[in-house]
Amino acid sequence: MPKPAEHAPQPRRRSSALKSRILQAERAALESAVEAFESDPSFERASALVAGSRRRFVLGRGASQGYAATLASALGASFSQVMLAAPPSLEALDLLSDVRTGDALIAVCTRPYRRDTVEIARQYVAAGGTVVLLTDSSDSPLSAFAAEQVVVDTEDRELGDTSSGILLAIRLLVDLAAASSKGAARRAQERERLGAVLDLYAPEQRWDGRVADPRLGGSVV
Repeated sequence: MPKPAEHAPQPRRRSSALKSRILQAERAALESAVEAFESDPSFERASALVAGSRRRFVLGRGASQGYAATLASALGASFSQVMLAAPPSLEALDLLSDVRTGDALIAVCTRPYRRDTVEIARQYVAAGGTVVLLTDSSDSPLSAFAAEQVVVDTEDRELGDTSSGILLAIRLLVDLAAASSKGAARRAQERERLGAVLDLYAPEQRWDGRVADPRLGGSVV
């Protein structure tokens, strides 16, 4: 019977080394973002546009789609009329055929820049709409169409783009917009009350090791 390979632990060491590099890159990105954001007035201007809008559409495709979904979900907790501009919930044709004064398109556009995101935003502005941009470069393809943009440096020489700065920027935009709106605070409180009424959330308790029995409707045994 052949003996186990002597160097079997190598994949685990490689994984640990990769984990360490990723964590170092994200830590450095986060520290850099905090320092840059403290003196960046674009957050206040962009959040004011978001808070003052009647309807808020959030757009992001490809690598930016997850960020856009996160932004839309966070905004929806404080504001009404927040829609993720993505199929099947909202097609581009439906978005562009109903551009109204007072609406805002919040576009998330990071490398690699999606052509459809750029074109949808361009057409939105051409129809009289306002674009607020979250991007990773001050000269991104969408920068020319944005009424206001927030720029986050995400580039890392070894690992490509990092995500910590973008997620922090989303948090800042949402919280600053909500803080400037009395209606946002009331909506958040009402959502919390309704969540309790509808019993939406599981109690915060630790698992005691017992296993749920499906025959008992999920009760533990």
